Order: sequence, then structure tokens, then C-alpha cells
Amino acid sequence: MGMNIERIDTTKDFERMVRDDLLSLSQEKPGPLHIALPGGRSASHLIKALLDLPKNTLERTHLYLIDERLEGERNEKTLREAGIQTALDQGTTLSIVSEGTPLSTEPFDRVYLGVGEDGHIASLFPGSWPNSAEAQTMVVRDSPKPPKKRVTLTYHGFLTLAREAKVYLLFLGEGKREALKRLLSGNEDAHTLPCAFFVHQPFHGTIVTDLRENTP
Repeated sequence: MGMNIERIDTTKDFERMVRDDLLSLSQEKPGPLHIALPGGRSASHLIKALLDLPKNTLERTHLYLIDERLEGERNEKTLREAGIQTALDQGTTLSIVSEGTPLSTEPFDRVYLGVGEDGHIASLFPGSWPNSAEAQTMVVRDSPKPPKKRVTLTYHGFLTLAREAKVYLLFLGEGKREALKRLLSGNEDAHTLPCAFFVHQPFHGTIVTDLRENTP
């Protein structure tokens, strides 16, 4: 198990961690910053962290929503409710994954991925690996988690866009304890536990969790 583990106590700690990391990135890298965001609740904390960045960083930040619902309430709505418009008004751009269209022509600098109770990432659920798709994106038409129809970055998309990025796997909340335990066991691959994809492929990965090890 070669991934680093960052343990946090609160979501505020997570927001500070993201803010400090993006500030560091902005100082290290001139030009555009390419940041991949997940769907779900984690995205709202990422937007709050983003809004703490100075304008000269926001105006060269490109955000990519790598997972979207095609039925029901959209993940984009979560970003809007978290206040992303403030960042957009200061020059940040947002690209949203869609069917049949490449999400990005530039590699990502950072990837933040919420991990589900079953170990899924984006809308890549157990049983979806290996996937022979050579497109960056694909539609999932029968998701085991509602809604059934979604569009997601593919494993191929991660391989091509996130190879040099720092990838953060977010295990936030008690419901993620079993998935984290399974990942740390090292006994599964991406077929049964999609988040294990980032362990078995050469990514720069970090686990972020507010879970503590159980004590007797």
C-alpha cells in the first residue's frame, strides 16, 4: 500500500488543506491550473477552499467536473449552491463532463475524488474495470446507485489526464470506513473496488480521511 494518508478532524481542516495545497501549486506553477472536482457533497468543501484563494490565482484556475448526473438533481447544482459563481466571476472556468466530448486537452494538476461506500469513484462502480473505452468520457446507463443515467470520466480518461497529477481520494464520514479498510488491505483490484485503480497504477495518490483507527 504505497499511498500517503492525511488524517483530518473536521471538514474545516479539509478546506484548509485544499486551500494551502492550491496556494502552493499556484506558487510553483506559472500559467493555468487544472483542477478536477468530484460530484457529491465533497465538492462543496472544495469550492469553499477555492474561494479563499486570491484573485490572481482564481483567474488562471480551470475546474473540471468529472462526474455528472443525467437525471434528477445535477452535481453542477451542488457547485452553484456552494458559491462557485463567485470564482467564475473572477475568471475561473468550469468544464463539465459530457457524452462524446473530451473533457480536457490539458493534463490535470490536481484530482479530488470522493469514494463511495462500495469503493466507487466518479460513476465508475464495481464491475466496471477493465474498461476498453478509449474515450475520456462515457455514459453509464444502469448505475447501481440512483440516478441510473450518468456521465463520467473513464479509467482511460484518468490514465491520460491524471498521470502527473496529485490525486486525493476522500474517505469522509463513517459510511466510508469499510471501503477504506478494504483499500488498505491491499487485497482487491479496481474490478471489485474501483478506488484501488489509483494504487495499482502509477499515480501520485493521497488518502484523505476523518476516520480514526478503531481502538479496543
